[in-house]
Amino acid sequence: MHRCLTLAKKGFGYTYPNPMVGAVVVVADIILAEGWHQKSGTPHAEVHALATLNQTELKNATLYVNLEPCAHHGKTPPCCDLIIAKGIKKVVVGAQDPNPKVAGKGIMAMRKAGIEVIVGVLQDACVELNKRFYCYHTQKRPYIILKWAQSLDGYMAPKNDVKGEVTWISDIHSQQLAHRWRAEEHAILVGRKTIEADNPELTTRKWTGTNPIRLVIDPELKVEENSNVLNNAAQSIIFNGLLNKEKGNVVWEKINLENKIESILSKAHLHGIQSILVEGGAITLNHFLKIKLWDECRIITSQKTLGGGVKAPIMSIDKKEKKTIVRDSLQLIKS
Repeated sequence: MHRCLTLAKKGFGYTYPNPMVGAVVVVADIILAEGWHQKSGTPHAEVHALATLNQTELKNATLYVNLEPCAHHGKTPPCCDLIIAKGIKKVVVGAQDPNPKVAGKGIMAMRKAGIEVIVGVLQDACVELNKRFYCYHTQKRPYIILKWAQSLDGYMAPKNDVKGEVTWISDIHSQQLAHRWRAEEHAILVGRKTIEADNPELTTRKWTGTNPIRLVIDPELKVEENSNVLNNAAQSIIFNGLLNKEKGNVVWEKINLENKIESILSKAHLHGIQSILVEGGAITLNHFLKIKLWDECRIITSQKTLGGGVKAPIMSIDKKEKKTIVRDSLQLIKS
């Protein structure tokens, strides 16, 4: 099962809306074949692992998979049907699939076919790997990661910040890490003031990976038409209080401004968005903190001091994992 998890991680950032899954075929403690789900719309992990093996080879085999094999037709056929057809007699499952389309149906189908199915091996680790997928299906909202960079004296931006120009607080290594994080999440969210102040693209320019869906909170539709966030580099959704509209790769989505964050998360869920990296600014981050709607927080602290400016949010949680990124430091906090 540890090997399944290692394989599954290879698909990190490429499998949305599907979960990350690894599969290993074992006979007498020897691995015969293995595979992982590489990209949404392509064969699942079980298909890759079983592709080169015949029924004779699989007669005494055990299939290990970190997530319950699917039992429904999507872009690919049900994996449990393939497992049954291959004549496998034993399957070890890390965790049950929370998707209502599966949710135990795969396990039930295999058991009904006479397969011995063991469920719950390294279950916590299996759920943790696909925490975004589980949050989306069980809590009916995206998994929320708050992220910001701050100076050593606790500021996110200087007093004399020039409109349209980015003031880098963290170093190049931290910037590259932040772009890797973008590639790992389904969407990225900022408020209107961040667009006005920095005119960001919100893409993965400093890392190889898929650009996240760009989410912007713009209640009164004040974001200028030539803003980078409206370019063709990625899909964008502009949450506002005025209208619903679609043009090219940009969607304007009307929300309830009285419960802004909750409404955004509800709309994001309807769009199938499983995770959101919230990058700012301070007002937007503090909204999430105030209503306690977040799952992780990542704070990059540089060695620079600003002596004033936009104050960074203050976290009062004691349980923090601390790491070093060359010259900057990183705090990882879970809610």
